[in-house]
Amino acid sequence: MMRRKFVTNATVIIILYLALFANACVNNQFHILQTYEVKHIGALILARGGSKGIPLKNISKFGNKTLIANSIEIITKVKGFASIWVSTDSSQIFEEVAAYPVNVHWRAEEFASDKASSISAVQEFLKYHPEIDALALVQCTSPFLKNTYLHKGLEYLKSGNDCVFSVSRSYKLRWGLQNEALIPLNFNPKYRPRRQDWNGEFIENGMFYIALRSLLKRGIFQNNK
Repeated sequence: MMRRKFVTNATVIIILYLALFANACVNNQFHILQTYEVKHIGALILARGGSKGIPLKNISKFGNKTLIANSIEIITKVKGFASIWVSTDSSQIFEEVAAYPVNVHWRAEEFASDKASSISAVQEFLKYHPEIDALALVQCTSPFLKNTYLHKGLEYLKSGNDCVFSVSRSYKLRWGLQNEALIPLNFNPKYRPRRQDWNGEFIENGMFYIALRSLLKRGIFQNNK
């Protein structure tokens, strides 16, 4: 059956997924991947220089420091990472992180384009770093990340789970457009739930994703299909 763990701190909840749902076992949709000891867990920040929305957003200031500097300082407070990496194609970002105890992976141009996905950039990084057994992808555009969230995530991964990712609990009533009409997606209008009467939903907040190498090689951050 599926194992879940929740860590509540403000609005951040870490959901941990083993690879099994009870019904998915029957359909062979999920697979347990962790059959070896996780020795080397790396932390990776993807920070390309060609952002179209906000140019060089990763070195934009948040308070008195840049977003990427803020994330690096948080990561370095976490015990458990064997290596910390920044994957970039930008000399400006390289100069920004040079003063910190991180390694720089120069990303190939094709994996730093507007059309390149995060998972493709992660896979390109792993290709050159076979020593890494599991990887934490930390997004520096989430400035409210805390080192305690990452620490707890590593604990869960080491306890035998395949992946960990951060979410926030949402109590919003959602509607969708179907045939030019609005329809409710997560509630019945006849029985509108009060906030205190339901557990809400979990929305990925993008702070971090931690997964086994074997999972990432398949092109997914979470162990599902």
